[in-house]
Amino acid sequence: MRHLARRPALSLSLAIALTAALTPALSGQQAATASGPFTATLAPGIRYDPAIPTLKDVVGHDFGEALTTPEQIAAYMHALAKAAPDRTRLVVYGHTYEGRELDLLVIGSTEHMARLDSIKAGLHRLAYPEGLDDATANRLIAGLPVVVAALHEVHGNEISGAGAGMAEAFHLLAAQNDPRVTKILAQELVLIDPLQNPDGRGRFVEGYKQARSFPADPDPAGAGHDEPWPGGRTNHYLFDLNRDWFALTQPESYGKVRALLEYQPQVVADLHEMGGNSTYYFPPAALPGNPWVTQQQWHWYDVLGRAMANAFDARGFAYFTREEFDAFYPGYGVSWPTAQGAMGMTFEQASARGLVVRRSDGDLLTYGDGILHHFTAAITTMVTAADNRAHILRDFLDFHRSAMQIARNGGPAAWVLHSDRDPALAGRLARLLVANGVEVRRADAPVRVAGRALPAHETYIVPGAQPAARMAHNILDPTTPMPEDFLQRQVERGARRQRYEIYDITAWSLPLLWDVEAITTDRPVGVSSTAVAVQNLVAEPDSVIPAARVGYLMLWNSAAAAAIADALRQGLRVRVLDGPTTIGGQHFPVGTALFRTAENPADLPQRLTDLVALYGAQVTPVESGYKDSGISLGSNDVRAFVEPRILLVWDSPTRSGSAGWARYVLEQRYRQPVTAVRADAVPRTDLSHYDVIILPSGSYSGVFNDATVAELRQWMRFGGTLITMAESSRWAARVGLLATSTELRGGAPEFGPAEGRKPAQAAKQPIDLRQAVLPDREPPVDVPGAIVNVVLDTTSWLAAGTDGTIGAMVDGSRIFTPLKLDAGTNVGVYADVDQLVAGGVVWKDARPQLAHKAFLMLQRMGRNGRLIAFAEDPNYRGFAEATELLFINAVLIGSAR
Repeated sequence: MRHLARRPALSLSLAIALTAALTPALSGQQAATASGPFTATLAPGIRYDPAIPTLKDVVGHDFGEALTTPEQIAAYMHALAKAAPDRTRLVVYGHTYEGRELDLLVIGSTEHMARLDSIKAGLHRLAYPEGLDDATANRLIAGLPVVVAALHEVHGNEISGAGAGMAEAFHLLAAQNDPRVTKILAQELVLIDPLQNPDGRGRFVEGYKQARSFPADPDPAGAGHDEPWPGGRTNHYLFDLNRDWFALTQPESYGKVRALLEYQPQVVADLHEMGGNSTYYFPPAALPGNPWVTQQQWHWYDVLGRAMANAFDARGFAYFTREEFDAFYPGYGVSWPTAQGAMGMTFEQASARGLVVRRSDGDLLTYGDGILHHFTAAITTMVTAADNRAHILRDFLDFHRSAMQIARNGGPAAWVLHSDRDPALAGRLARLLVANGVEVRRADAPVRVAGRALPAHETYIVPGAQPAARMAHNILDPTTPMPEDFLQRQVERGARRQRYEIYDITAWSLPLLWDVEAITTDRPVGVSSTAVAVQNLVAEPDSVIPAARVGYLMLWNSAAAAAIADALRQGLRVRVLDGPTTIGGQHFPVGTALFRTAENPADLPQRLTDLVALYGAQVTPVESGYKDSGISLGSNDVRAFVEPRILLVWDSPTRSGSAGWARYVLEQRYRQPVTAVRADAVPRTDLSHYDVIILPSGSYSGVFNDATVAELRQWMRFGGTLITMAESSRWAARVGLLATSTELRGGAPEFGPAEGRKPAQAAKQPIDLRQAVLPDREPPVDVPGAIVNVVLDTTSWLAAGTDGTIGAMVDGSRIFTPLKLDAGTNVGVYADVDQLVAGGVVWKDARPQLAHKAFLMLQRMGRNGRLIAFAEDPNYRGFAEATELLFINAVLIGSAR
């Protein structure tokens, strides 16, 4: 192999052939790839129609022979659609931030494709069965195909998925003597998304091409297998798209969900990769399952899993089930479709992370192996669905019918969504629910609920008796319960310091994370209402905001923050109140924005009207600046906003998700320009050009030396705002920028002088073994992704726009001792033990140490500078609106100090 590696002139196909000849293979597929077309390994003995182009015909290489680029994948799907127009429809369901196409290839028989619109209408009738009688339902089920969606490569470095997707599409269109294909096309529609994350794959493929050896080096330590930051897993904004299904923050997720709601699949396979030393995983999934999964769905997981096992056994492929990968969190590609009535399934293939890798057992695993295994699983899924078409469709109907009965069997009759402080945010939540297939209505008259009268047009009603009730529960309920026996087992594992069997977070309630009220009622809300559509933005005002002599006050909230960022870009002059005021009998809290008439152009009323229409901000004209109480509008406590110059630290050692979330919230959520500077370039950057520096989560000791820390300190003293979060706050404490420390279990400071072991003494009685074996220094008890109540100091501008209590995502074991009074202000602290947990799992042993500890710290630096430190990431997954508001407060209002 060393001799071959010194001969780059070898062709790729010859290199693969020689590699196969000289080293053992994990399966027989690798040699087949070298000796003939890859299609010969898909289904041995099958003849293919030469009128359907192979991948090699279109892009110049065979399946498994090279890493196909996103652009080549799109070209191949277009070529297949062009070659078989009577059996396909290519749906371009969106584009990525980098402009790449998102494709869904619909494949069916000529007869099915000729009546595709009628089929979709019938499937929608099963999914929304209000008023559907049994005779009509039976007629629909008898004539409809079952719909199977195969979704590939949501993580861009899980490369065999896209190869398998293209192979599946080719096989379904070109196979001439495969009875399985005949059955599939006769009984179902197939939806193939070959590549859910083109930007991530593009990043991975380019990096691999630049680093790979010729022939391909199987050594897992080789540069080709070592992805540089941020890796190919995530999309352009470094989001894990397999956590974004219900949050829909990214165009890839939004477009895909819209397409799936259009076609209403009954079976959804989401094809992934895992570590190269593993084998293959398919359902049934590991526990805990999401509690809204029905018994019929569990039954079909077993049926599909057994069929998969039979197919893999026949070909000698190793596999495992019911281990590691659960389907509890509804934002996965397995669990979101399940909440919609489908059988969502995760498939995981051991990854070569390139063309070939040597496993720890010495065997080779190839890119082609992964394609073949995924192809086998997907085709088996399609065949099994075809064999059970009518039963699956009937259970799909029953799923939605039974969902409509949940409200009558103890579930709420309705959720009422409202926010006094941020009505536009309640509207955003309503539209997001609709985008997830949930029915929402906007009240046309005041709503009386829980002894309150909520205003018309700002109050939204989510009926409990609806086909998407399970999806609504998943998004709106404060917590989604896990089985008690499962939780008890985790407590016992934690006592033994074993890893928890919880795969992801345990809470995600959007009303809690957005600080929007979701009031449940046990009876339907009987007021006139209008259905909410996804594209319904804030309603345009009836007329232009009237001219005002003094100016306009805008209550601070997420809508105001977005509007003011826009106003500053337009060159409008805006000020912010550093304290509360009451004018004309109306109270305006700290953080309220002021647009002075005299400081702005004559068309200010029209511009404010446009901003209100776009963002939903609340504006009050002011005819007199004379106050009833509080600060005056001409006070020194009214400060001018400036459009902040923001430096976001980028690249290693930042945690890529944190960096991407922060950039997304700034650029997309609040349209705030930002300069991303690589971490190793910060020491040679003139920091005086920036007002705000943001350190995403990460430890910076490897790139910021003592001189850089001193420069940051000096920059803050001259008026700069440094924002840290999660691990970067821990780093700031470690290097002395933040005047506190994270804690060890029991409360001792992590960065104080370490206490050594006490000298051993002669034992006078038997020891308590369980206590004796505990480590002397260990982190606090881990919180597995829960929503924790944070109490805020509403007199602080950092808490502007809040009502004093919000829910924050806590994920990990960071606990910060509160700042001393002479060091700064603890603007946000975790609630008391009894009020601490808003949703999810926080172990009882963790609660006492977490209660009253610092979440949001404000530390003055010099006369005008400040360090703002978050204990957790405020921009978590881009769906934590309440803490994102605190973050944008730190950026926008902080730069006005």
